[in-house]
Amino acid sequence: MNPPLPSPLRFISIGTLLLAAFVVFSSWFDLLEAFSPINTSQIRQAALQQEPLFSKFYSTEETQTFTEALISSLEVRQSSLNNMRGLRSFVLFGLSVSATWVFLSGWRLVSKGGLPRASIARTLSKAALACAILRTLDGAQSAALARQSGAAFDSIAAFKTSFPQNMETTLTLFSAAFTFSMVALFLWVWRYFKAPQTLDLLNLPPSPPPPT
Repeated sequence: MNPPLPSPLRFISIGTLLLAAFVVFSSWFDLLEAFSPINTSQIRQAALQQEPLFSKFYSTEETQTFTEALISSLEVRQSSLNNMRGLRSFVLFGLSVSATWVFLSGWRLVSKGGLPRASIARTLSKAALACAILRTLDGAQSAALARQSGAAFDSIAAFKTSFPQNMETTLTLFSAAFTFSMVALFLWVWRYFKAPQTLDLLNLPPSPPPPT
């Protein structure tokens, strides 16, 4: 049985678990989006139901313009997803598998099983590097989707309503910043778990079995 991990290493391993779990969930959510067509009639119905609330802040014309802009952006996003469905599905599936491997490796590090932790850390490091590469590709696709859907929104709503303007730039920058933060985290995990100092901590001798 392995001894408990030192506190800093244990907290980092748990954080890695949470990061990997989030990426697995978001990857499958994006996969479902790629294969789920939008229902514009439901969006229009929801907008009509919320019109009394919006009317307190915006005119009826502005609310209708916003609804049309939102539907247009979603339709453009769906069309773009259809064009990249094959490649996007490959990237998201690979990302979910790599993140699952990171999760399982992190779980084995935290647990007190008898598996050699240094070997598990090396596996986790390689899986984290794969996640960083695939998340970069996913981020490039997400930024393209954000740019195209934002441009469709702006083509209808820009300078015509009091809603936020220049959604193309806003959505693209947000997508790029989120991708950068996720990739940076995975690269840090990759370097941390392959560092000699970390491997030395994980090569602690196993605790003796309890007396019978």
